[in-house]
Amino acid sequence: MLKLSLSETSEAFRASLREWLSKNPPPPTPSETSLEEFERVGRAWQRQLAAGRWIGTHWPSEFGGRGLSLVEEAIVQEELVRVSAPQVLGLFGLTMVGPVLISHGSKSQQERFLPKILSGDEIWCQGFSEPGAGSDLAAVRARAVAVDGGFRLSGQKIWTSFAHIADWCFVLCRTSESAKKHEGLSYLLVDMKSGGITTRPLRQASGDREFNEVFFDEVFVPAAHLVGREGEGWKIAISTLMFERVVLTFSRQLQSEVALNALLREFGGTVSGADAVELAHNVTAACATRALAYSHLLSYAKGKAPGPEGSMDKLLWSESFQRLCKLAMSLRGAASALGEEHGEAAHDVHRYLYSRGRTIAAGTSEIQRSIIAERVLGLPRLRQEKA
Repeated sequence: MLKLSLSETSEAFRASLREWLSKNPPPPTPSETSLEEFERVGRAWQRQLAAGRWIGTHWPSEFGGRGLSLVEEAIVQEELVRVSAPQVLGLFGLTMVGPVLISHGSKSQQERFLPKILSGDEIWCQGFSEPGAGSDLAAVRARAVAVDGGFRLSGQKIWTSFAHIADWCFVLCRTSESAKKHEGLSYLLVDMKSGGITTRPLRQASGDREFNEVFFDEVFVPAAHLVGREGEGWKIAISTLMFERVVLTFSRQLQSEVALNALLREFGGTVSGADAVELAHNVTAACATRALAYSHLLSYAKGKAPGPEGSMDKLLWSESFQRLCKLAMSLRGAASALGEEHGEAAHDVHRYLYSRGRTIAAGTSEIQRSIIAERVLGLPRLRQEKA
């Protein structure tokens, strides 16, 4: 795969991380796939990384980071994949809430939440999607009514990853019915231990059960937990998604490359015909995805804020990941389809089923294409003719 030619400073950073990892090896990725084991290992590994200051390295130093760029953050992700480190537990906090609070939060919010996001002592979930508002995020109906000292939040969220173990949830909700739908939204930080919250698990086709639907029934949220001003929720939500599509998508692309490299080792010199063409296509797509991500990371390192171009990373990765998972099922044949214990084939069915949702989660492929067309390429917005 591609490797970026970096400055001496960045390569010295990589060497320092490699030395630390050699002395502080990660725990093995758990063979048991229970959420309880995932939580235990992921939380402990995040604390270990945080102790070495290898978490949130691109955060400003006054907020617990190292004040480095997203290039260095990408180096961290590359090196963690190289040593087969397990996933840290607090990804939503690290990749979305933390950067949003640094950009939009009050000083008291930054002091209260950022240290525990880095350490993994507090885990976050994302309260955006609703049954009638997934890709059309501005259509959310969860309602927060201003009361003395704060808000009363009522409504439902769905597809909320890790809500059942999360300590906090960042919630996009409606605080005004009179404004245009993009303008009547606010961004609240909600304590998941508050009275009036009900969490129900949702089992996925893959067998995973980290998704949940969450119900808020007159939940009190202090005014101090409003991020920005009332009515600024849409702007802050978009900022959240821009940050998500930088580090989180890059990390997922690296994991995809691990699966692709396993296929190359097993089948690279043996397949022919259509399978060989498809394998070559997957290699090409992986290189293109990595090159695109590198180009964006370098522009961010020069001071550009993450923007709509992140939709290109998300679209290219999710589409190519689905194609890769389908190829793995095809190459390994019956053993893979039956989910038999046969090397990598044991993971094929799970990966394939998981991949089906990646072109939906964090905005469908159709939404990503619209963002790219309108906000990156500057094409006119298509409007439906009234009948």
